[in-house]
Amino acid sequence: MQKFRRLLYPALTLCFLLGMAGFFLGRRSVDGILLTTQHPASTEAQSRSLPASSPEAPPTEAGRVDLNRAGLEELMTLPGIGEVRAQRILAYREANGPFRQAAELMNVSGIGEGIFEKLRDYVYVEDSNENTDH
Repeated sequence: MQKFRRLLYPALTLCFLLGMAGFFLGRRSVDGILLTTQHPASTEAQSRSLPASSPEAPPTEAGRVDLNRAGLEELMTLPGIGEVRAQRILAYREANGPFRQAAELMNVSGIGEGIFEKLRDYVYVEDSNENTDH
């Protein structure tokens, strides 16, 4: 038992050091610039789902998406909206007619309050009386 205890701590230390070495070696760096690798599919999905403007600043009216006129590709540019949710939005619009307000998005399967809050500044519903959606 004494011999086991003497070897336990060095063995655990060695495992820890090897794990840390693998972690840091997995993060490649060239001239102080950290390089990360991403799966090509995830990069493509991110570029599709992120809006053209930065998430910190809401887009101007021209950069927003009209829920009643947008097609599949345009809907997929919205944050959190991939192909499946975009198809659900189109199906909802077909089944229920045009959106009367942007908040109706929460009636679409897979879009709850959390996703709608992310979308609020990126979408609108053009109305003949009013151009605002909130």
